[in-house]
Amino acid sequence: MPLASWRYRQLLSASSYLLRQSMSIQHIVWLKKKESCTDLHMQSLLAEVAKLTDLIPNIENISCGRNLTDRANGFTHGIIVTLTCQDALACYINHPAHVSVGKKLNENANILAMDYET
Repeated sequence: MPLASWRYRQLLSASSYLLRQSMSIQHIVWLKKKESCTDLHMQSLLAEVAKLTDLIPNIENISCGRNLTDRANGFTHGIIVTLTCQDALACYINHPAHVSVGKKLNENANILAMDYET
């Protein structure tokens, strides 16, 4: 392989890596509150989610709230977590504070989640 071609591939690989690291990640969660969960308890759980910003590194923002429309197929609440990069997602998902609140949410709601780059 010619040196120029090898160097081009190296640069392309490095720039691809940097691009992946510079793109934010959106972690989207849909919650369908179980009947046994009160509105007040769900509000408390969402407040706990919002506090993850202070506990887990590389979180740019957390937004959560109650659904306002009838277009969500029964899902009652949503959470959007913006993370700095794809590596931060693995850290976030496995962090003990996230695991703890995730367990509580699973006990009180049916959950769907999705992650994508922006």
